[in-house]
Amino acid sequence: MIYVKKFIGLAWFLSVFCLSDTQALQADTEAPTPVKLTDVTYIGSHNSYKRAIEPRLLTILRWLDEDTANSLDYHHKTLEAQLALGIRLFELDVFYDPKGGLYANPLGARWPFAKQGLTPEMKDLLRTPGFKVLHAQDIDYRSHCITFRQCLESFASFSDDNANHEPIIVTLNLKASPINLPGFTHPLAFDHTAFLALEAEILSVLARPRLFSPEDLQGAWPTLATAVERDGWPLFNELRNRFIFVLDESEAKLANYSQLVREHKAGLLFKTPPLGHPDAAILVLNDPIGMAREIQSGTELGYLVRTRADADTVEARSNDIKRRNAAFRSGAQLISTDYYLPDPRFNGNYQVQFSTGGYIEIPSN
Repeated sequence: MIYVKKFIGLAWFLSVFCLSDTQALQADTEAPTPVKLTDVTYIGSHNSYKRAIEPRLLTILRWLDEDTANSLDYHHKTLEAQLALGIRLFELDVFYDPKGGLYANPLGARWPFAKQGLTPEMKDLLRTPGFKVLHAQDIDYRSHCITFRQCLESFASFSDDNANHEPIIVTLNLKASPINLPGFTHPLAFDHTAFLALEAEILSVLARPRLFSPEDLQGAWPTLATAVERDGWPLFNELRNRFIFVLDESEAKLANYSQLVREHKAGLLFKTPPLGHPDAAILVLNDPIGMAREIQSGTELGYLVRTRADADTVEARSNDIKRRNAAFRSGAQLISTDYYLPDPRFNGNYQVQFSTGGYIEIPSN
């Protein structure tokens, strides 16, 4: 009988011990909180393709208008080099040039004392039909990827070589505004044909499964905004190896694109209308100081928000970190800068980078 009592006691002890041990094990192995795209913060480059203006031309521009010259006096590494650094947020300025050659003879290359600043290969690319990527026609025309196709191929090549990479976000500015001065090239408007060609160009390099589109986000919800506010953006890991393209333009400028989307002829690209618009999913609020409340409202509702840490080289020249710090505090998930690396010409080494030294911050559980 005494042995029976001992075994009962042993069984009780083991059951209590094992139960507490199991509970501890469960506590240690609880599933981590899922991380959505909106939980992750990106630091990316503004006008990501931009090469430095030819020095003699910049000297002339500074003589004509110092503030404008200073605002243009920055440059970036190649897209490949930026990707290698860990940057996953980019911005491209796109000009429509269906016949080719519209921007092949820039005025700035013909001004007195200005060197050409264009290699024979660059000149050939400018003559080819298709979208061109440059900052300002006739003045700031030097680019690491002169054609949109070149830029896309750089992204695709990186993606092919780096399986499971973080989602890459590419913002597009559509350049169609003239510079009303003698001799300047007048850009072509983005009509229905241009938008269809733009999407076709993307698909010719990046297959549809590699893109995450508004339709993918909206699902069965009646509007994009409803999808964002009810379900939110997908899990970050579900978007690995995919690209998100964004049209950073006004609704008026995108009227032709919106019509094509309604007619189901287009729809790969996100638009950036204001909060409250049914097509809102990504908000562009570039002033993190003056728009702090709007940024907070957008992020709290589940929207992806882009802001800027600096602009026009102003902050870098004086090492003014107020705007940069406001961008970090704002909660915006997409922070663009011209200074992911410091410019050695300026005192203070102004730079926008996470404390870890990287350009993408994923919350740990």
